[in-house]
Amino acid sequence: MKIINAIKKLQKAGFKIVQNGKFYTAAKDGSSRVIEFHQNGKSDRITCIGFRYATDHSDPMTDYCATTFCDNISQAIRRVI
Repeated sequence: MKIINAIKKLQKAGFKIVQNGKFYTAAKDGSSRVIEFHQNGKSDRITCIGFRYATDHSDPMTDYCATTFCDNISQAIRRVI
């Protein structure tokens, strides 16, 4: 999926998107979870779509991954709402 299409789909579902380089985070008011995804290299596609609790963060020192990965944006939206 293209980045612009993913952003439009998230905005339509009521999410606010924050971009940090090639990393995107989408949060919705009233939800305790956030959706995250990355730009796939230099292309305009997305990869590594997942969601996590907003207050939970991964810790590479202990091999803890807070993110649950999804196949697509629609699946992530359904799991967060």
